[in-house]
Amino acid sequence: MNDARLDKKTLAAYSGISMPIAAMIMPVAVYLPPFYSAGLGINLATVGLIFTLARVWDVITDPIMGVLIDRFDTRWGRRKHWIALGVPVMMLAIWMVFVPDPEQVTPLYLGFWLVVMYLGYTMMAIAHQSWGAELAVSYDDRSRLFTWREVFLLSGMTIVLATPALVEYLGVGDQATKIASMGILCMILLPVTAIPILLWVPDRAARTTMTVNWVEAVKIMVTNTILWRLLIADLATGFATSSTGALYIFLISYVFELPQMASIMLLLVFLLGTLGMPVWLKVATRWGKDKTIRMALGFSMAMHGLLFFMAGPGNIVGIWVYTVLYGFVFGVAPTLLRSMMADVTDLDEVETGSKRAGLFYAVMTTSSKLGSALAVGITFAFVQYVFGFEAKPDNTQAALDGLLFTYCAFGTLSYLLAYVAFIRYPLTKQRHEAIAATLADRYAEDEAAASGGAAS
Repeated sequence: MNDARLDKKTLAAYSGISMPIAAMIMPVAVYLPPFYSAGLGINLATVGLIFTLARVWDVITDPIMGVLIDRFDTRWGRRKHWIALGVPVMMLAIWMVFVPDPEQVTPLYLGFWLVVMYLGYTMMAIAHQSWGAELAVSYDDRSRLFTWREVFLLSGMTIVLATPALVEYLGVGDQATKIASMGILCMILLPVTAIPILLWVPDRAARTTMTVNWVEAVKIMVTNTILWRLLIADLATGFATSSTGALYIFLISYVFELPQMASIMLLLVFLLGTLGMPVWLKVATRWGKDKTIRMALGFSMAMHGLLFFMAGPGNIVGIWVYTVLYGFVFGVAPTLLRSMMADVTDLDEVETGSKRAGLFYAVMTTSSKLGSALAVGITFAFVQYVFGFEAKPDNTQAALDGLLFTYCAFGTLSYLLAYVAFIRYPLTKQRHEAIAATLADRYAEDEAAASGGAAS
């Protein structure tokens, strides 16, 4: 049975804010590292280190934000004020990062504004995802909600990728203008998509209160093996998408020698990911989330292994095959992982008596960011210091072969690690239904007790 609260208006309003959040993060992983290295003259390995350190800082801020969201309500609810606060913070930082004054750019400048931008992202992303865990309460409705979130998210990525192509079509082809156009687009989308979620999506106070002390509650979380499966998978898939994303432009430009196709191929990945999500929703509803995510991860491994043998100068067919097939499964893992995390928060609530969705999604956001941060730092250092690759056209064949190897190997091994995390995954649909029934009985008892107390 579908959750009555998830009408089309609510789904659209809730999911819409994903567009600018994703539109901002995608260029950070793909376009900004080459821009600050090749375009603004910061050493490639230094750029990788800065992006890594900025993300690692979130290991501290994310759990703190999760606790704040869970513990403190306002008259507007538990989530809305964090979205409202995050919008201006992100808008300012996006301007400073995407439209920098070249004379002011230093490693310190880049590091500071990346940290500020990630702080705004943390406010919005954790509040948004944990909000979804309370909007949808059933196993399949969560897949539905997070699938539509991913559709809007991938749409945001598609739109931001189309922006540089539009700018170039208008006759402005320099890199700085393309980067600036993506940043300005994100700044416009942030308030436009924030207004509907703040006005139309219900945000309620906590239904439960903490029944065990925080030390005991954290201990329960640390020993939650299902949680750790999800975190390992999320870190691994974050590493895979960010390592390949950071190298994608270099791969198309220097290995395939098709620089004019780099933007359109990247755009195609997200467009196909958007179109494929409703199909994968039907698969997940029929076969379960764990089986579906294993299927998608196995397919992703195969695509990266196949790419190693298809890559070569001018091989248009090879890059089209890889892009189309990989794009079709691109959004499956992040969607189902977040839907599955909502199920884990229910299991935790049965054990602790507390709904700690904010904390759990904070931990997941940290794992994803950490995977992304490690990916940029490790891959850039790896291709530069191990294979001698530089962000310029005149690389040796050995350096180009090393770039291809790194792209394929890092992607394949990361997806393999995520796949292993879901072997014999225990939190099935049947088990979650039993957990949901236990919580429903508990809520009914609490409401009956509260009514009795009020009557007396």
